[in-house]
Amino acid sequence: MTRTSSLIGAAALAAIASTAAAQPAAPPTRHDQLRHQIYLMEGMLARAVTSGAARLNSQFRAVMPDMVVVAGDSNARGFHLDGYGVFFDVEVPVLRQSMMWSLRTMLDQDQQGATEALASLRAIVASTTGPDRAVAEAALRRLEVQLRPFGLGRPGVAGPGEPQGMQAASRTASAATVTEPAARPKVNAQLLEDPNKAYTEAVVQALIEAMVDNALPMVSFLEPEAYLTVAARDNERRDLLAPPNPYEQVSTFTLRIKAADLAAYRGGRIDREEAKKRVQIQEF
Repeated sequence: MTRTSSLIGAAALAAIASTAAAQPAAPPTRHDQLRHQIYLMEGMLARAVTSGAARLNSQFRAVMPDMVVVAGDSNARGFHLDGYGVFFDVEVPVLRQSMMWSLRTMLDQDQQGATEALASLRAIVASTTGPDRAVAEAALRRLEVQLRPFGLGRPGVAGPGEPQGMQAASRTASAATVTEPAARPKVNAQLLEDPNKAYTEAVVQALIEAMVDNALPMVSFLEPEAYLTVAARDNERRDLLAPPNPYEQVSTFTLRIKAADLAAYRGGRIDREEAKKRVQIQEF
């Protein structure tokens, strides 16, 4: 009797397992689908920041190879806020300034002094004789090439207070054994005047493009009045116990666009440029 009951129980369990296997898996809920879209958007926003920083870095290096570097990785975290929409917190790599950029700052503070210093160096090179002259000319030529992006070091042109004879010294330096590199490509003057502003604008533009181009699948899971919001801030790790730096200004840029505007772009009622214009930008 016991053996028969065991067989019946095993058969019942097998039948239940077979029936469960035959039933299709439950379809993902709207929350599951939205959660998946948020996950995909996190990666897209992080890659957008990295791409924008890399493009700007290439322009900096075209001016001066060792001027600046972008340090750290970008990271993004997304959250669904009921009644508001979707919010993303994006960490932006910090713009590190090299020694050559510090030189740029010093030159800004005393442009006349730097010009006169170069004139003195050219005079010393012109008066140098023997085997040391070629070495001195080569060193002067390298310095002039490095300072050209800053409006200095232009051989053959006498600066303020520079004797015309120094032009001959510059032409002599041009004939030195060091070959002058190819002409540097033209870049936006803002890169030299305010690199932090140029970097911020590049990152913000990259984030706007990522929002408009990659958030369209998310629209189906949001109410028309909901917002897609991205808050971007540098990823500098600060010592919370240290006194605040009075000269440090940390800004957070908040970008947001209504789901209705993204739906209009998705439906072809507005074009891409108009959708980008509808992204609201705030700085705090």
